[in-house]
Amino acid sequence: MYILKPHDIVTALKIGRNEQDARLKKVGDLAHLLRNNTVGELAEDLEKGKGDISRSINRLIQLGLIAERRRKADDPAVSNRKFYSLNRRAMVDLLIGSIRHIFAPEKKGYGRGFPTGWNCPQIKSPMNPPDMPLVWPTPGGQVQGEYIEPLYPKCPEVAEKDEGLYQLLALIDVVRIGKPRELQYAKELLETKIMELYS
Repeated sequence: MYILKPHDIVTALKIGRNEQDARLKKVGDLAHLLRNNTVGELAEDLEKGKGDISRSINRLIQLGLIAERRRKADDPAVSNRKFYSLNRRAMVDLLIGSIRHIFAPEKKGYGRGFPTGWNCPQIKSPMNPPDMPLVWPTPGGQVQGEYIEPLYPKCPEVAEKDEGLYQLLALIDVVRIGKPRELQYAKELLETKIMELYS
């Protein structure tokens, strides 16, 4: 039996984000960007050990959330490495239907941290952010708010490196903790953003 871990979701979404970046860049950059979906590059980006990422990828493949990437006609020549692609539909199904039940977050008091949920500055929505912002606990955080347990402990560091991934993680927090009206909007927005990722 394969049991999903919180960082598996972050790994899968980072794989989708890397491929999206690769497809949106000039072809000359594609070979470099595709390398970002190797175990070593993912480990560095997500600040996790290579063994952890390798096991994460194995679980994700077995659960159908990612697949080993097949070479595409417009891919540049790259060394013989394995690359991976996100199964967008499966990821949407998991996040929309189950994430709030599988990885329900704890609220852990108040303090300074990294803004998440509707307080993520990159998310444009008609929803009003809560009076007390939701934040991931972060030493030296810039925003005073209510602490929410991040899906993955390194979420603030990962979010600073990848704005698109930050938006996805912030929306996942709304789905994990949101009230009915904002929950529906967050699910729709999250689905749109995930389906925009390339695979």
